[in-house]
Amino acid sequence: MAKIDELLGQLRTTVIGSFPLPHSYENMARAIKDQVEAGIDYPCYGQLLDMNLMFLEPLAEQGCGVEIRGGEAWLVGEPKPPSKPIALEFLEFALRFLSERGLSDKVLGVKVPVTGPVTLASVIKVSNKHRAVEYPDVVLSLAKVVASIVKGYDEAGAKLITIDEPSLPYALYAGLSEDVILEALSVVSKAFDRSIPSLHCCGDVKPVINLLMRSEIPVLSFAFKATPANLDALDRRALEVHDKMVGLGCVDSNPEPQLLMEVASGKRSWAEVVESVEEVEAFIEAAGRKLGFERLLIHPDCGFGGLKFYFKDDRGQLIAASKLKVMVEAARRVRSKLGLFKA
Repeated sequence: MAKIDELLGQLRTTVIGSFPLPHSYENMARAIKDQVEAGIDYPCYGQLLDMNLMFLEPLAEQGCGVEIRGGEAWLVGEPKPPSKPIALEFLEFALRFLSERGLSDKVLGVKVPVTGPVTLASVIKVSNKHRAVEYPDVVLSLAKVVASIVKGYDEAGAKLITIDEPSLPYALYAGLSEDVILEALSVVSKAFDRSIPSLHCCGDVKPVINLLMRSEIPVLSFAFKATPANLDALDRRALEVHDKMVGLGCVDSNPEPQLLMEVASGKRSWAEVVESVEEVEAFIEAAGRKLGFERLLIHPDCGFGGLKFYFKDDRGQLIAASKLKVMVEAARRVRSKLGLFKA
């Protein structure tokens, strides 16, 4: 498995995944361009499709144990890895776009989000009352499916791959054991070779932090700006003992709905939704003093896709791009101010 050496002590920047644009290659190009212009080290292709269906629909088309009925996924057999790669075209587009525009040397590599087995299981229906996440054998079968997807991205040139698992707390509540979750994550982690493995879980992570510390995933990514209490769940000593890095969510990707509605109605400017550089800089410094600057990877709290539900125009994307610029500048200032890293 790839190590985290190239991230340690660098205060690198990336994103979580989604952007508030309709799905098209033109909009993927815009999302990539906005990230490069902001100075993101590991940009994503944009993830403009639903994070679950973008994997489940191709699996259904290849008869891999699921069917799509009315926009919902149903279990119809044991999940199995696809015979042909799925969703690989998005990474290929990003790599080609960067190369053709002469932008490849502006970034350190392309980041790819892959929805994890537990989260996929949480949306797959077994009946009207039951989901696949309630069945450990199904979760472990989905882990093999996700591992095959990760392997495809790894071999195709992804530099950073994030396993998105927002449903981990729900899975524990639904009765899935920590041992099964750890086994599933272990299956996925073994698919990594050249790319950097990471895992993202949003919301309150206190219920899952000890579990994730025991996992084989070296970079754990959480939302801290909107959920500052997550900082209390972590400490530097634990990160060192388990040799983990923390993905620090330091700009709010899902601002307060009332504020967004006022922006959408024209009562307030979209710029009011964007944090100041000084605010983000102070947030990174506070996290660094607690957790160790050398173990931080900088990114927004979560994906920006939710912003598209508030705006019919491109103000959601303008907000996202502006937040990324602020975030990158704040990280640059911290590196320079502390003299810890090359500015």
